[in-house]
Amino acid sequence: MEEREIKLKPVEKDSLYLKISDSIYNYIRMNHLQPGDKLPSERDMASMLQTSRNSVREALRILEDRGLIYVKTGSGVFITAPDNGKSILSIRLTDFTSKELQELQDTLEHQTILNAMARGTPVQKEALRTLALDMQEEYKKNIYSHTLDHSFHNKLYEMAGNSVIHQLIDKIRDDRFIRRETAASENNSVWLSTVPEHLTLAEAIICHDTEAALKAIDVINNYGFSLISEDAGES
Repeated sequence: MEEREIKLKPVEKDSLYLKISDSIYNYIRMNHLQPGDKLPSERDMASMLQTSRNSVREALRILEDRGLIYVKTGSGVFITAPDNGKSILSIRLTDFTSKELQELQDTLEHQTILNAMARGTPVQKEALRTLALDMQEEYKKNIYSHTLDHSFHNKLYEMAGNSVIHQLIDKIRDDRFIRRETAASENNSVWLSTVPEHLTLAEAIICHDTEAALKAIDVINNYGFSLISEDAGES
């Protein structure tokens, strides 16, 4: 009986560009780049990523569409800057535990959910659901994307309409992200289990199901904090 040849499956371009955009996103977070900071040139990024400039360009387009960066013709690519003219308040937290930080984020996230339900427009809520569905499609291919995850939560915080809460949660999420990225056990696949909860959250917000929405965000946050607690050896 003749053996059947197993052929190589082509890599989907969308997933390739998404993976590259995730690498750039990780670079931004790990190097603590701030709004207004400039990214390396396309040529340098292509060299670091060992890919083509066209692939980098497509990945940057994804990040730009998600509102994470902007391209200034003739000058380069920059981290998206906040609206100028607003008040600036710097807060530094010291001597805290992961449990205390989680309590703070849980409180902020719960208020965010209530605000999003009350203030979000039907168009915004459907956009949140679309992002969750995009995450779900990648999930079916066993792919988790930091870029899509960030876009989902960013859209949620925008809907809630409180920039202070948005910025505070962003700082907490960045701290957690960096701690996980520097952990020896880091593997993006560990986040896959949280993906379905994002769709549950989006649909609960659309249906004004407060209990289901709060439960979904708690599952997402509890899982994230459980990972950094394991790495830190906390009980």
